Amino acid sequence: MTRASAVLPAVSSRNVRVATGGVVLAAVAVLDAAEKENQRVSVAVVDRNGTILVTLRGDGAGPQSYDSAVRKAFTAVSWNAPTSEPAKRLETAPNLKDIPGTLFLAGAVPVTANNAPIAGIGVAGAPSGDLDEKFARAGAAALR
Repeated sequence: MTRASAVLPAVSSRNVRVATGGVVLAAVAVLDAAEKENQRVSVAVVDRNGTILVTLRGDGAGPQSYDSAVRKAFTAVSWNAPTSEPAKRLETAPNLKDIPGTLFLAGAVPVTANNAPIAGIGVAGAPSGDLDEKFARAGAAALR
């Protein structure tokens, strides 16, 4: 059983709008994808400004996964890239990790409209960032 901790206004960017219900369904799609692989994760969806739209914590997800999911989602929407990409930049620019609110670990993807980021979906709790990112992509796919 999952629990929504916050549901706020819809994600939008100029003429594109994703209904609040769609944002919640995207988060549920993440938990469903993780559950199919026996993974316990948390998911966060943030808007373009990093405001939390919805968070869901799957049964058994670790207590640290909530904050990590939010920070990953913020990083994805801020960089308009899956977090696995900017994480690679830490090798040459280690100070990136000092940007407030970010987390440079794989596990989040941006949601775009007209090639511009309108939201980020972050996932945390699986044993690898690759799995977290795979589940985040399932959430993004549910918005299409």
